[in-house]
Amino acid sequence: MRIKKWAVIALFCGIFLTGCSKQTASKEASNSSNKSSQSSKSSVKKTSKASSSSAKAVKLDAAKLTPQESGSLITLYCADRFGGEWSNLLQAGQNGSLTITLHKTSDYEFKQPGSGYAYEAAASGQTGTTYYTLSGSTFYFYQGVKVAGSGSFLGQATKQEMADYIVKKGQLAEFKQLAKKVEIVDKSGQTQRLSEGRSGYFTIPAEIQGTWYSASNYDGETTHSKYVFGQSTIFIQDDKYDTKGTTTTLYTRLSDFKMPLPPTEKQMDRVKGWGLGHLYQQDGLNYMNVMGWYQTAGSGTSFAVHTENIAGNNVQILVCASGARPWVDGIAYRSQAMAEKMQDQHFDDLHYRDDE
Repeated sequence: MRIKKWAVIALFCGIFLTGCSKQTASKEASNSSNKSSQSSKSSVKKTSKASSSSAKAVKLDAAKLTPQESGSLITLYCADRFGGEWSNLLQAGQNGSLTITLHKTSDYEFKQPGSGYAYEAAASGQTGTTYYTLSGSTFYFYQGVKVAGSGSFLGQATKQEMADYIVKKGQLAEFKQLAKKVEIVDKSGQTQRLSEGRSGYFTIPAEIQGTWYSASNYDGETTHSKYVFGQSTIFIQDDKYDTKGTTTTLYTRLSDFKMPLPPTEKQMDRVKGWGLGHLYQQDGLNYMNVMGWYQTAGSGTSFAVHTENIAGNNVQILVCASGARPWVDGIAYRSQAMAEKMQDQHFDDLHYRDDE
């Protein structure tokens, strides 16, 4: 059969057009694939940039840290870099709290005395052996420090170097948590060249600090007392026996101190107004005990903050106790009005001397 010329032409054109159509589709598919690939590469680049940006965002700006955050930073850095006493300090801080106390560097003999201050890092209520000084932008670290001593020099670093270090170690969460537990105390105006076996000032727990009032009936008369607790001092006054009030300054004692037995009258006069403070737990209460500096008999006086439910409200009270157990002698309150209202009130969960 003969095929007409126009049919051949039409057939040829059809094949050609079909081929063109396939090539066009192939090119479009190829272009689409290339665009997809380029889009994917672009996405990877963007993700990479985002990741890089995220990494940069983690940077800790040391210049913007608060004093508490700086104390946390230094403790974490030194514990990881040097271990030893700094590591023990970190553990104590994580389980409780830390106190950074400022002293005069002139009271010490550090290798790098720094510019004005010696910073004592210690578990709250304790005397520290870990210190640091600052000169310009560089911190110098020590351990094994005694009052008026030098200790062992460990190393040095700038605050930004320490910040970069803990970020690299992934310790930001620990840093933030520890910073909440740091207290700053300035004792740079007080001399640290202590005598008679004193190793430093005893820090009264924060929950006890402040003013408390009590009212008790003795021989048919009500006696009002006031207790004022500072960082290391206790002022006690009443309106019957000690109207002017008495102040006691609390210290910690050197472990190798040999107490004079018996102390001379001159020695007793020299330590008048000094107290030895320490913390202990008894009957579920966290007590602070105070004894005379040369006291060898008796158990001293103990104080603890406790919460009682009074008229449907949780109220903090100050338990004042003495003796070996110890036994409760009285209760103080944050206001004079509450003390008057609750005069000589006994609480069932406390152990009073007249209960025995």
